[in-house]
Amino acid sequence: MRQKFLFSLISILIIFTYNGPVLAETILEINNFQPSKLYERKLIWPDWHLPSSIKRPGLKDDLIYPDWFEGVWDVTSKIESDQNNEPIIHSAKFIHNTSGNLIADREYNTQSYALSTKTGGFLSVKNDPKSPNRQFAKLTKDRYLETKIIGRLQEKIDNNIFITDELILQILHTPELSRVSQVETLTEFKKCGSNPNNEINMSDFNICAEQFQAIYNQPGQNLFSLPIKTEKSKLILRKANYD
Repeated sequence: MRQKFLFSLISILIIFTYNGPVLAETILEINNFQPSKLYERKLIWPDWHLPSSIKRPGLKDDLIYPDWFEGVWDVTSKIESDQNNEPIIHSAKFIHNTSGNLIADREYNTQSYALSTKTGGFLSVKNDPKSPNRQFAKLTKDRYLETKIIGRLQEKIDNNIFITDELILQILHTPELSRVSQVETLTEFKKCGSNPNNEINMSDFNICAEQFQAIYNQPGQNLFSLPIKTEKSKLILRKANYD
C-alpha cells in the first residue's frame, strides 16, 4: 500500500485524467489531425521504453498550461484497474507565475492529494526555491521523497485539448538506504461538458483527462529500459465554488 501511495504522490506532481467526450475526438477528425509525438506515445501505451523523445527542461522552466486551467478545481481521481478502492477527491490550483504564465501550484496540489489519501503517511511538502522542477515531501521524521523533473514535452492541439509528458527522477531517502526510480506520466486533458448531456458550455465546463504512467528502474542500469509497473487513471476537474 505504501508503494502505491508513493506512485500516486508522484503523479500529482504533474497532474491528471478521465475519458474525454466524443466531441473532442470529432474535432480532431474535422481538423484532419495529424498525430503528434505525444498522441502517438499515448496510443502505444503500455509498450513504452526509455530513452524517449521528451527533452530535459532548463533549471527555471516549468510546465505552462492553457488559460482555461486558471483557478481552483475539485478533482476526482480514480485508478482504472483499482475496482476496490474509492476515488480520491482533492483540490488542484493553477496560478500565474512572475512571468505571467499559468502553472500548476505543485506544492499546494501535492499536499492536497497526499492529505486526501488514507495510506502512506505524510507530513509536509516543499518546492525547491531555485527550481520548479524539484520538490521534497517529508513522509515521516526520517523518511522523505525527493522528486526532480528530468524530461518534459507539452503540446496544445487546439483550444480544447492539451497533452503533457513528464519524466521524473524519484529518490526515496530512508536511514537505511536511498531507492531511485523513474516515473513517466503522460496526460491528455480535454474540455468536457458540465451538464448530464456532456454538452460543452465555454463559460462553464469541466476538464476531463486520461493519464498514463510507467515506473522504470533507476537510470544507468541499461541503455534500453522497459517499465517495471504501469498504471492508467481517470480524472475529472470541476471548478471549485467557495462562494
